Amino acid sequence: MTPPSIIYPIPLFAVVLYSLSNCRNVSLLFVAIAFTFISQAGMNLWNHVNDVEEDIIAGKVNVLTKNPELKPFVSVLSFLLYSTAFLILILFSKDKRALIACILVFAATWLYSDRILIGRFFRRLKDHYLTEVATYAISAPAFTLATWSIYEELCLKAFAVAIIMSFFALSGTFLKDLKDASGDEKAGLKTLAVVFSPLSLLLTSVLMLWLYYTSIILSTLLGIIPLNSALAVLPSILLAYSTYAFLSEREVSFKVLKPIKLMIFSSVSSLAFLAIANLLPLL
Repeated sequence: MTPPSIIYPIPLFAVVLYSLSNCRNVSLLFVAIAFTFISQAGMNLWNHVNDVEEDIIAGKVNVLTKNPELKPFVSVLSFLLYSTAFLILILFSKDKRALIACILVFAATWLYSDRILIGRFFRRLKDHYLTEVATYAISAPAFTLATWSIYEELCLKAFAVAIIMSFFALSGTFLKDLKDASGDEKAGLKTLAVVFSPLSLLLTSVLMLWLYYTSIILSTLLGIIPLNSALAVLPSILLAYSTYAFLSEREVSFKVLKPIKLMIFSSVSSLAFLAIANLLPLL
């Protein structure tokens, strides 16, 4: 079980950034949602088209494994989606420095998956856990700043929110490959799920979530984000229960299934609280 995407199909990411910004132009919220949706679609398609071989080895069945002749078409479609998202940012960004952040994100995610172009000569970033984590550590804050710039110029609050969202994103990074562990191992990859035990990855994910909650508290106490944002810390009670359950176990089993669900619910509901708390004055 892995955390649901807060970007696509759930547009919670763009809504949270909108609520924390000083912008109240609803049309820009829809622009930000379009930017995040299109970006995510481009990244996902590029990842899938480059993972066809691993998916076949793992016995996965999808459109590309059944119709590998579609790879050129999907590759071009992915490039067009990347280009469209970048064009949206060029047209709507309030801070052109964010274009650099966007280029950084797109370059990192492209190289992360690429096996067709540069990846033919060098190991992909996703094939080793060090470069895998580095890609997310770079992309998460940069993507946050790029999206924020649709609402307003980059500022101290933007960078604080980027840190908060990065810890949230990294919590999912350590869990996302668990379901692909056997396929990655057969393909000779050294991903997080292959190198580390499920329990160690689970505990690292928990640590990232505690850092996420801590960064919200600190940003609130320092007056960087509104005091209302502290409401987003309430779901940490569920995380505390999950943390105790994980620490009580020596391995991942069916016993931790409920704590995992509660951990995921805690994180997603926290973001929802964060958005609602900062939009309440408008209701």
